[in-house]
Amino acid sequence: MKIFLTGVASLSLLAGHALGQGAQADQIKRRAKELSNQNNVRQGVPTPAPPRAYPAPTAARPATATPAATPQQGVAKIQAAIAGLKLGSPATAEQKQQFIKDIASACRGTKPSLPAVTAFVNEVTVALTEQTLEAVQQSRLAQDIEAVLNSTTMPLSQFDAIIADVQAIFQVGGAKRNQAASAANNLKAVGLEVRKGSAR
Repeated sequence: MKIFLTGVASLSLLAGHALGQGAQADQIKRRAKELSNQNNVRQGVPTPAPPRAYPAPTAARPATATPAATPQQGVAKIQAAIAGLKLGSPATAEQKQQFIKDIASACRGTKPSLPAVTAFVNEVTVALTEQTLEAVQQSRLAQDIEAVLNSTTMPLSQFDAIIADVQAIFQVGGAKRNQAASAANNLKAVGLEVRKGSAR
């Protein structure tokens, strides 16, 4: 009986060790992918969300509705909101409100909920006032945000690549990993709402 219990205990230890190594290997792979994404940002590899033409909406809009921005207009407005945030100076309520409006106008289909957009804007404004993004990184981030806001027909693999790119942009700009991941995850939540709403 002692031999049996000793054998079971040994197998348990080996299984636990093997599972621990598997989890460690997954973590190493994730970190390697993050470093690869950061290198892509640093080297100017095009974003997974290149600007592209979107078809005009087919449904008629009421005369009082504000027309949705073109992709280029949406990117420009989002980039202006990002550029308006200054290092060491907390974002004002007006800046946050304008950023939320710019995000809403950049959506050409299903609009995400106000709480999801607000959570994203709050996270991004804190991150952007604690680090400096170069103009090229600001442009890349704006393109990624605009693409996620209009990702209804985008393949999931491209959607995920854009979210990873957002995290990499923040990390290259100097954000800590957890802050960069939080901003990317908030954008992902916004994008999932857009994608879910289009499936209805």
